[in-house]
Amino acid sequence: MPERPGVSSSVAARQNSATALCEVFGFPEEDWPMFARWASAPLAPRDEEALIQYVDVKIAERCWKPTDDLLSNLIDFEVDGAALTADEIYRFVATLITDGVF
Repeated sequence: MPERPGVSSSVAARQNSATALCEVFGFPEEDWPMFARWASAPLAPRDEEALIQYVDVKIAERCWKPTDDLLSNLIDFEVDGAALTADEIYRFVATLITDGVF
Protein backbone atom coordinates (compact mmCIF):
# COMPACT_ATOMS: atom_id res chain seq x y z
CA MET A 1 0.00 0.00 0.00
CA PRO A 2 1.53 3.34 -0.99
CA GLU A 3 2.08 5.97 1.66
CA ARG A 4 -0.34 8.86 1.71
CA PRO A 5 1.32 12.29 1.79
CA GLY A 6 1.36 13.77 5.26
CA VAL A 7 0.43 10.58 7.15
CA SER A 8 3.95 9.91 8.45
CA SER A 9 4.44 13.52 9.45
CA SER A 10 1.04 13.51 11.20
CA VAL A 11 1.99 10.49 13.29
CA ALA A 12 5.36 12.05 14.12
CA ALA A 13 3.65 15.28 15.16
CA ARG A 14 1.29 13.38 17.50
CA GLN A 15 4.22 11.48 18.98
CA ASN A 16 6.20 14.69 19.52
CA SER A 17 3.18 16.35 21.11
CA ALA A 18 2.73 13.39 23.44
CA THR A 19 6.38 13.68 24.46
CA ALA A 20 5.96 17.39 25.21
CA LEU A 21 2.82 16.67 27.25
CA CYS A 22 4.68 13.99 29.24
CA GLU A 23 7.22 16.61 30.22
CA VAL A 24 4.49 19.03 31.32
CA PHE A 25 2.74 16.30 33.33
CA GLY A 26 6.06 15.41 34.96
CA PHE A 27 6.18 11.83 33.69
CA PRO A 28 9.68 10.29 33.71
CA GLU A 29 11.58 10.51 30.43
CA GLU A 30 11.98 6.74 30.24
CA ASP A 31 8.16 6.48 29.92
CA TRP A 32 7.85 8.96 27.03
CA PRO A 33 8.27 6.35 24.24
CA MET A 34 5.27 4.47 25.63
CA PHE A 35 3.15 7.63 25.36
CA ALA A 36 4.47 8.35 21.86
CA ARG A 37 3.34 4.86 20.84
CA TRP A 38 -0.10 5.39 22.40
CA ALA A 39 -0.43 8.72 20.60
CA SER A 40 0.37 7.23 17.19
CA ALA A 41 -2.88 5.24 16.83
CA PRO A 42 -6.22 4.71 18.57
CA LEU A 43 -5.80 2.97 21.91
CA ALA A 44 -6.44 -0.76 22.07
CA PRO A 45 -8.38 -1.85 25.19
CA ARG A 46 -5.23 -3.21 26.86
CA ASP A 47 -3.37 0.06 26.15
CA GLU A 48 -6.25 2.06 27.60
CA GLU A 49 -6.11 -0.07 30.75
CA ALA A 50 -2.33 0.40 30.94
CA LEU A 51 -2.79 4.17 30.63
CA ILE A 52 -5.42 4.16 33.41
CA GLN A 53 -3.10 2.17 35.69
CA TYR A 54 -0.14 4.40 34.86
CA VAL A 55 -2.03 7.60 35.65
CA ASP A 56 -3.46 6.06 38.85
CA VAL A 57 0.07 5.29 40.07
CA LYS A 58 1.28 8.79 39.17
CA ILE A 59 -1.69 10.39 40.96
CA ALA A 60 -0.88 8.35 44.08
CA GLU A 61 2.79 9.38 43.85
CA ARG A 62 1.90 13.08 43.49
CA CYS A 63 -0.57 12.91 46.39
CA TRP A 64 2.23 11.57 48.54
CA LYS A 65 4.92 13.88 47.15
CA PRO A 66 3.66 16.80 45.01
CA THR A 67 5.95 18.31 42.41
CA ASP A 68 5.82 21.41 40.25
CA ASP A 69 4.04 19.88 37.26
CA LEU A 70 0.61 19.81 35.65
CA LEU A 71 -0.43 16.54 37.29
CA SER A 72 0.21 17.93 40.77
CA ASN A 73 -1.68 21.08 39.81
CA LEU A 74 -4.65 19.03 38.62
CA ILE A 75 -4.69 17.13 41.91
CA ASP A 76 -4.80 20.44 43.82
CA PHE A 77 -7.34 22.03 41.45
CA GLU A 78 -10.83 22.69 42.81
CA VAL A 79 -14.07 23.76 41.17
CA ASP A 80 -16.54 25.32 43.60
CA GLY A 81 -14.60 23.76 46.48
CA ALA A 82 -14.63 20.24 44.99
CA ALA A 83 -11.41 18.55 43.88
CA LEU A 84 -11.20 16.68 40.61
CA THR A 85 -11.67 12.93 40.90
CA ALA A 86 -8.99 10.49 39.79
CA ASP A 87 -11.27 9.53 36.89
CA GLU A 88 -11.57 13.16 35.77
CA ILE A 89 -7.81 13.56 35.89
CA TYR A 90 -7.33 10.33 33.96
CA ARG A 91 -9.79 11.45 31.26
CA PHE A 92 -7.99 14.78 30.97
CA VAL A 93 -4.60 13.10 30.54
CA ALA A 94 -5.94 10.47 28.13
CA THR A 95 -7.73 13.03 25.99
CA LEU A 96 -4.64 15.19 25.63
CA ILE A 97 -2.31 12.26 24.97
CA THR A 98 -4.50 10.35 22.53
CA ASP A 99 -6.50 12.88 20.58
CA GLY A 100 -7.22 16.11 22.36
CA VAL A 101 -4.51 18.30 20.87
CA PHE A 102 -3.75 16.54 17.62
